[in-house]
Amino acid sequence: MVTLTVELDKEKDLPVLQALLNRLELKYHIENEDYPLSEAELEGIAKGMEDFKAGRVHTTVQVQARIKQKLADLRNG
Repeated sequence: MVTLTVELDKEKDLPVLQALLNRLELKYHIENEDYPLSEAELEGIAKGMEDFKAGRVHTTVQVQARIKQKLADLRNG
């Protein structure tokens, strides 16, 4: 078995390539991801979605206030 990877810059070329592969009766798989994510990134996104659904969210104002307080605590030792 040989694997061939082809990157197409022009999406209009995809149907032509598919027609050729079909004509040659070759199996193929199309991935249309511009930026594939790692397993750790996917897990982080899933965890964030779970937090959001469970209501574990904070506003920007809340986060800024917490950061400001943490920095003040660090300065005051």
